[in-house]
Amino acid sequence: MSRLSVTALSLAVLLFANGARADSHEEKFREYLPKIQSALMAQDVVRTLRNYNEIHREMTRADIDGLEAIWQAELKSANRPLITGVVRNVTALRLQKVVRDSGRIVTDINLVDAKGMSIAQTTVFPSIWQRSAETIMNVATVSPNTVTIGDIEFDGSGQPSRFEAVFPVADPDTQELIGSVILFVDADALEDSYPDRSF
Repeated sequence: MSRLSVTALSLAVLLFANGARADSHEEKFREYLPKIQSALMAQDVVRTLRNYNEIHREMTRADIDGLEAIWQAELKSANRPLITGVVRNVTALRLQKVVRDSGRIVTDINLVDAKGMSIAQTTVFPSIWQRSAETIMNVATVSPNTVTIGDIEFDGSGQPSRFEAVFPVADPDTQELIGSVILFVDADALEDSYPDRSF
């Protein structure tokens, strides 16, 4: 067999293995999801979303664009009052506990209100306004239990690193959709974890 054929065969095996692992990551994550959601709800996520939705009720697209412009400017500055208010508020600190308790399976969390505004982040995300939030809410209106799981990002060596998962949050009293949660999950930590891990 020629060297080229061996290389092609090796690449095909690697791609197949990565595809199989990607499928297993999604399947395993869905097993963990109820525990993750329960841990998040224990951190007063619903009450926080209710409060911010009330605060942001009259927010216009111009207001959102203005805050996004401030966010982008602060990313390049040492003075970051807006970013600090989102990353260091009480809810963000509680969400950091979920990250720690997950054994680093969950690496980052972004809590987003009904307007698509980030209200608590465990790390600094590139934006305060999540453009995908409207799509998430529209999908959730039809199917409230929908969880969107993105493709696994691979590092330079071709090994899985992490993937994004997004799910809506409904008010348990009214069933109204009040926001969404964006999670980043460490694919390798998930693969190595035990199914009975408690958050």
